[in-house]
Amino acid sequence: MHDNCLGHWYLCVINFKNSHIQNLNLLRLRSRDEFRFKSVKTVEFCQMFFKLYDIGKNAFQFSNDWAPSIPTQDNRWVCGVHVINLMQTFQNGDCIKASTLCNSVKICQEITNDLVLHDGNREKQTILAIICTNTSTRAMRILLL
Repeated sequence: MHDNCLGHWYLCVINFKNSHIQNLNLLRLRSRDEFRFKSVKTVEFCQMFFKLYDIGKNAFQFSNDWAPSIPTQDNRWVCGVHVINLMQTFQNGDCIKASTLCNSVKICQEITNDLVLHDGNREKQTILAIICTNTSTRAMRILLL
């Protein structure tokens, strides 16, 4: 989900089986009013999504929470990286731990490696050739190879 006010991303997990919406936001909300406002906005977005894809559910009947036990991000500009990390965590069925979120630099490196080295990356050989021949990317070569 994108928060236009802050230019911030957070993960919204919709559990259709249990009719529950969970928001995983690594920036702490400042007040109870902000929590209520963002909860309403999230449910409104989900309702629009349900109608658009003819899901046949009413998002206003779903429970909604903001997962207060997750750790906060270490700065205000890595939210997208953490959303990808959270999505990967949920896809694997793993539990969210503070240790999986605390090092945004390491997460960025892992995502870069995954994207560059993925078998479906048609430009993989070109990227690796550039990395291996360009001396200014020596650090990246160490990370990838």
